[in-house]
Amino acid sequence: MRRSTPLAVLLCAAAAAASSKKKQKKKPVNVLWLLVDDLRPQLGAYGQRETQTPRLDALAREGVVFERAYCQLSVCAPSRNSFMTGRRPDSLRVYNFVDHFRSTTPDAIALPEFFRSKGYVTLGAGKTYQPGKPPLYDEGRSWSGELPYLHLTKNLTRCAERHPSSNKFLDVCPTEGSDQDFMDRRTADYSIEAMSIARSKKKPFFVACGLYRPHLRWHVPKRFYDLYGPSNIRAPRRTRQVPVDMPDVAWANEGCHTMTTREHGTKKVVLHRPLPVQMQRDLVRGYMACVSWVDQLSGEVLDALDGAGGKADTIVLLSSDHGFHLGEQASWTKHTLFEHSARVPFVIRAPGIKPGRTRAPVELIDIYRTLADLAHLSKVPEDVQGSSLVPVLRDTHSQIRNFSLTQYPRCPRDWSKMWDANCKRLSAKDIPVMGYSLRVPGWRFTEWYRWERDPRAPIFEGGPPRGRVAAPIATELYALPETAEDDFDAFERRNVAAHADAACALRGLREALLELLACQHGASARDRA
Repeated sequence: MRRSTPLAVLLCAAAAAASSKKKQKKKPVNVLWLLVDDLRPQLGAYGQRETQTPRLDALAREGVVFERAYCQLSVCAPSRNSFMTGRRPDSLRVYNFVDHFRSTTPDAIALPEFFRSKGYVTLGAGKTYQPGKPPLYDEGRSWSGELPYLHLTKNLTRCAERHPSSNKFLDVCPTEGSDQDFMDRRTADYSIEAMSIARSKKKPFFVACGLYRPHLRWHVPKRFYDLYGPSNIRAPRRTRQVPVDMPDVAWANEGCHTMTTREHGTKKVVLHRPLPVQMQRDLVRGYMACVSWVDQLSGEVLDALDGAGGKADTIVLLSSDHGFHLGEQASWTKHTLFEHSARVPFVIRAPGIKPGRTRAPVELIDIYRTLADLAHLSKVPEDVQGSSLVPVLRDTHSQIRNFSLTQYPRCPRDWSKMWDANCKRLSAKDIPVMGYSLRVPGWRFTEWYRWERDPRAPIFEGGPPRGRVAAPIATELYALPETAEDDFDAFERRNVAAHADAACALRGLREALLELLACQHGASARDRA
């Protein structure tokens, strides 16, 4: 005969379960974001031993290093709009320095705004958003205001010295004087103060430390230049020329038409004539000096965090907005769809996560859901397209996707020289060419399309292009080394798109790219991709 369970017993069991759930409620977790401008993976932790980055290398040893992290559009403003909202540029319709997500998608909830809505103190300094995109660094919505947002002050980031012959400012600019004369020093100090203020209020914090270097010009205290001599400066050798059979549209000197040093004067950056080797070494030294400066400042911020017990209750993220060419492919800029422009450093240290390394492909749009997941925050907005990387953090052999997607517009002044282009000040409807680059293990596949579309409508809506976008105007396919990712002189030396033995790979990658572009919009885009 079946026995019935007394109601009182059921009620007690339910109360016990509720009590247990209450006890298991997660403690709030803080976030410190070291967001560095124009930083490619030029760190010891990524095999670049000539670069002196002891503090960030130490962070990497304590966290998980993502070896294959990529931006979604390789220039500052649209990249930052993308990862701050967790949405792809085509979804936001932000491609340059004209639009921003508050103008194109005003209902979007930015990442710091989301944390603020969950009771966090959210404070930021320096270059988090691109200045003006959105206006005033989104004050009033993204930042909680316990400390006024520290705006990027341009006159603290510029070299004052000009070359006597060309009258152009020097790009390599070691400077004597007080560290307080540099914007990044103030940004680091602000970040330390912001964490202290948040702790005094007994609230969890989200602090974004937006460091401006190594963005040009390479103007930092001289002692960081003194770290580097001729023996530890390398200029590219195998990749100093543009790739064999590269279409002109793939190359760029946008933003860096000339480079200037004290010893070599001002030289034009042109398609088929690399800069003199010794000048290249001087320029690389400038970039590395800036990376070492950022390393020291990041270390000081981390010391302040850890000194207050931050290892136990704070997620630390190190990332960039895009990469940078240091003479590879004869370029000295971002603005391309090559590996050096798209790839970024990406390190996460978080309570309960074991140190490690992973080759899983990840994208900057994954930051949003990852930080929310690590902080145990629910109800992430549906339109956030990135994925949480927590499964990869817990098992570094796993992956959430097998690709990354980066895009870049081209607006040629002269269609016979398609590389001579600048889309920064054009509205989305006026952009004539868009390139998309699919990075998968072993390959980078890129196609450039004549972009005839209504900027209010999704590109490739309903499947492959039928009248909305013309046939590709250029195709690139590069076989990339799987075992030499720390050899920055090994990438994209020959475009093999026209090679018969690559036809099968090209066909499959083109189909995959078109399918991905067709499904990248809407609330279900994350699952469909």
